[in-house]
Amino acid sequence: MGFATKKSRRWELQQLTWTFISIVMFIPLPIHIFPFVMLTQARKSKIRSWYVTGMVLLLIELGLFASFIYFFGTLSQAMLLTLSGSVTSYIVGNGLLLNRAKPYLQRLELAEIRPLAWIPTAASRNKVQQLPQAALDTPQLFIERLIHWRKEIGNRTIHQNIDKIIHLFQLLERSDKMEAERFLVRHATVVNVLMKYDEIENSRLNNSVTIASKKKLEDVIAKAAIAIEQEVTNQFKSGILDVSAETDVYIQSLKNRNLLNE
Repeated sequence: MGFATKKSRRWELQQLTWTFISIVMFIPLPIHIFPFVMLTQARKSKIRSWYVTGMVLLLIELGLFASFIYFFGTLSQAMLLTLSGSVTSYIVGNGLLLNRAKPYLQRLELAEIRPLAWIPTAASRNKVQQLPQAALDTPQLFIERLIHWRKEIGNRTIHQNIDKIIHLFQLLERSDKMEAERFLVRHATVVNVLMKYDEIENSRLNNSVTIASKKKLEDVIAKAAIAIEQEVTNQFKSGILDVSAETDVYIQSLKNRNLLNE
């Protein structure tokens, strides 16, 4: 487990390679590379505010470079301000990259499960994940909420069941998008149960009431995973039967045309 995702720490460090390179490259050549790293991360994570910030910092870096060229060879106050601005820009830019490492990794993790949609800010993602279930209306939000509560909850059995539900939902969505939309309505309670479990877990109360409540919620999630697996299996079975009936008709038509001898 990594520090921000359920992926390995090695994976996380690989995704942050350019962040570390940007920090090491203190001397601008001819400008610092953090704006380009920021723009790349914004494109991969699909966060608009990061893209805007990257463009602004890129323009600042280009302006500082132009100022350096213009005042090159002098020890004027303008040159000192240019150098100070370059150092400040380096600190601010790389500080932002480090600050955004966790949400960036989490967005990349989500991107491996399903295509990302553009969001205004990283903070808006967290707000959406914790909205009441009535606000849930898309497959992507459903997956994001499950991943969010998986990170918040410390129970490994629940982790396994959440992973199972995510995998099953992916299978269902690939086979029948309309059925996946109906799935969200049928199993909306799953997210509410996870939210309530996290609330009890964070209360740090260890008495008969909280223990019984947690046990009941764990059982609900376990049964939900079993039911969802059966639901997806039935969906696949239905699809297989449809294909089987079609192939039977096809084979019979070949026989009727004397193209097969059996």
